[in-house]
Amino acid sequence: MLTFEKIQSAVFITIYVSIFSTLIAFFLSMIFGYLIAINQFQLKKPVVIFLSSLTSIPPVCAGLLVYILISRSGPLGWMEILYSPLAMIIAQIVIIFPIMITLIIKNIEEDYPIYRDELMSYGASKKDIIFILFSNKTNIYITVFLLGFGRAISEYGAAAIVGGSIDHFTRNMTATIALETSKGNVSLGIVLGTILISLTLLISISLNFLNKNNDQSK
Repeated sequence: MLTFEKIQSAVFITIYVSIFSTLIAFFLSMIFGYLIAINQFQLKKPVVIFLSSLTSIPPVCAGLLVYILISRSGPLGWMEILYSPLAMIIAQIVIIFPIMITLIIKNIEEDYPIYRDELMSYGASKKDIIFILFSNKTNIYITVFLLGFGRAISEYGAAAIVGGSIDHFTRNMTATIALETSKGNVSLGIVLGTILISLTLLISISLNFLNKNNDQSK
């Protein structure tokens, strides 16, 4: 029973944190991605390059950055969220936000000019064009969401640093696998590893299916 509770707790924490971090990162990526992609400003190219470079940030470094910000001596220490699921969500947002916004900017920059000239000749506004882009490219945005979720659900370093790997509170699947395997409880690690691999495989299959549909619709 105790083993089942550990599995249930680790799976719940992993999915809970990953879903919320992905939703928030996706929402922010959509807003800022569209603003950056459809507007021209002086520092646009450096901003895009900077965001693109952040896609390769090591998760441990992202966790360290968030730890410095939310620790007691940090500028956000007054929030007292260190070693909590919220801290893990913030750390995962830092990791997946650059990936998601870079993909969204690239997609919009490719499609926006094509739609803009024709639709504006019919009196469409920027908001109308954005709505049409979003409604016609739903599969692409779902793909971006799944990529972010897949990255978040398999993350270990950042979540462990800011979450503290507290049993039944912030200990996710990756942390539980590492801990239980080091204690010699390999069977529990295998069970959680199988669940994690199954989830990532499901995401991979979904991505391949969406990409296939995207290719057929072109």
